[in-house]
Amino acid sequence: MDILRGSLCFALLTGVVACGGTETVETEQGEVVAVEEDRDAGVMDNWDTDRFDESFRETGYYGGWDENDDALLDEEEFYSAQFDTWDTNDDNRLDENEWNTARNDFGLTQENWRDWDANNDNTLDESEFRKGMERQNFYRDWDTDRDNMISEREYSEGVFGQWDTDQDRALTNEEYDTRFNRYYGQQRTQQP
Repeated sequence: MDILRGSLCFALLTGVVACGGTETVETEQGEVVAVEEDRDAGVMDNWDTDRFDESFRETGYYGGWDENDDALLDEEEFYSAQFDTWDTNDDNRLDENEWNTARNDFGLTQENWRDWDANNDNTLDESEFRKGMERQNFYRDWDTDRDNMISEREYSEGVFGQWDTDQDRALTNEEYDTRFNRYYGQQRTQQP
């Protein structure tokens, strides 16, 4: 019976810690003890726009794409950044596999490879890519302050918005890990 009571007391203490807060609990010996909650329990389960933006800023990619060093991306820099992002093997061309993966990740599932590969050479150069992307209106849509430039925050929020397919303003760790690491993660830390 003592083992059962001890187990019950331990389970109660564990539950209090997992739920968070400061709780007083009476032990089986009649002592009242304060148990501190774990305030961070479950906090890191999702990525909001602020956390995503912080992670994106740490990559340094944006600064590399900003060729004129004005802390903003003009339309040319923006499409070049997009091309660089989709070109995960860094060969300055998009093959159909890279394109299909990014097309799905960035919500362009209605797009057709043949419509983008204008010269039918089974790869996309930056010019073909740009023509396809211009039809998607990313530049206009991501420019939320309508100044015809994309700030680093607008860029990260644009990416976040494309990946937040259920529009709940959060990415799960799984959604973040899969997509973020593919395009901006450790294997791509060399600056463009």
